[in-house]
Amino acid sequence: MLLDPDSYGSVIRRLFLGFLLVGILCTSTSHADDAPVIPLPPEIAKDLELFGKGVVGRALPAEPIEDVHEIANLGSGVWEYEIVHGGDDGDKVKRESYERLPDEKGAEVWKRTVGTEFVEYVRIDSEHRFGKHLEDDLEVGYSSRFNPGMVWLSKTPAGKTRKIESKIEAFKTGKPDHTSYSGTVKAELEYVGTYEVTTPAGTWPAVLARMAFDIEIGPADVTDTTYMFFAKGVGKIAEIEVTNVSALLVYHSHAKVAKVLTKYPKR
Repeated sequence: MLLDPDSYGSVIRRLFLGFLLVGILCTSTSHADDAPVIPLPPEIAKDLELFGKGVVGRALPAEPIEDVHEIANLGSGVWEYEIVHGGDDGDKVKRESYERLPDEKGAEVWKRTVGTEFVEYVRIDSEHRFGKHLEDDLEVGYSSRFNPGMVWLSKTPAGKTRKIESKIEAFKTGKPDHTSYSGTVKAELEYVGTYEVTTPAGTWPAVLARMAFDIEIGPADVTDTTYMFFAKGVGKIAEIEVTNVSALLVYHSHAKVAKVLTKYPKR
């Protein structure tokens, strides 16, 4: 059974939303003593103008990320974001949360919930590999399975790009043996650098990751570029996503969304 065009587009848009956190949590630079200071490339600075003035500031030393828990602020609680550009149906607030699930084969398992839209399941193993293997779309009742899981290894230095490719299967939630769509996702993760970032919740040194996705699933082609800032002890503090979806002559979508942190769980 195929989805109607609007529901199909919804599935496609959210297939990669959860990939974004996965990549940055596994990034690491060289030693802090020789951490580089990388000015924002002009093309990236142009894209970040969607935040408005006063959000992204000066470049800082891009120090190593040694602990994914520290940079993600993993644990129970709610992160709240103000949508400052774009968004669906005038919604200007987005909430995200984490929940620890029982370990699997020595790896931590976390459930990440984004608003009323989707849930993803990620693992962190003993080698600090952080990856998503399953996602549930709460609005259209479909799930996405990734094989291999969307995983980035650690020790990606600032200014470098890591590539990964995974297969995708989309199926009606609760019916994993009946695949409705299948395809591939090719992704690039760049640890751009560290910058001073100011949001309504505060000002921090923040790691910037640029994520670029090329997705083919069913009749659809998707390109997506996302910028995410993370601060130690806080988690994700700002994000921009630019998405283009084309499904032959059936469905086309273009969206730009920018959001900044307003509240976060303090440990």
